[in-house]
Amino acid sequence: MGITNATIANAEDYQRVLSTHHPVFLLFASQSCPACPDAVELFELIAARYPDVVSLVLDCANTPRHPEVGGTPTLLIYLNGQLQEKLKGFGVYEGQVKRLMRTFMRYANTHKRPTSSLHNPKHHLHGTHRLKSQAH
Repeated sequence: MGITNATIANAEDYQRVLSTHHPVFLLFASQSCPACPDAVELFELIAARYPDVVSLVLDCANTPRHPEVGGTPTLLIYLNGQLQEKLKGFGVYEGQVKRLMRTFMRYANTHKRPTSSLHNPKHHLHGTHRLKSQAH
């Protein structure tokens, strides 16, 4: 697991990412969004504390539109492939750390252990996973 700056090319890539027993946090961000750099930095800082949560940062410019994302930053949280929660922004600055920490804590230990690892250790780069999309 870990934090990934990912590229998702199509619906199959979304399904592949969501096909895990671990909670999946997808943070959608945009370079044109003034709040996104701080949101991404905070997300990565907190996500690093929760190695059992699959945490992905997705650049909207390189990711197909998701029907639940109407603006950035938006955090979608999945458990067993099902959308559980959506956070559009992290709220007022003073409460962002607490809100995001509580959100991670709610999902951190809710998964069942898979019988085999879905992740190839060769994809580890300084403690992060890199999602490789298949070009079509």
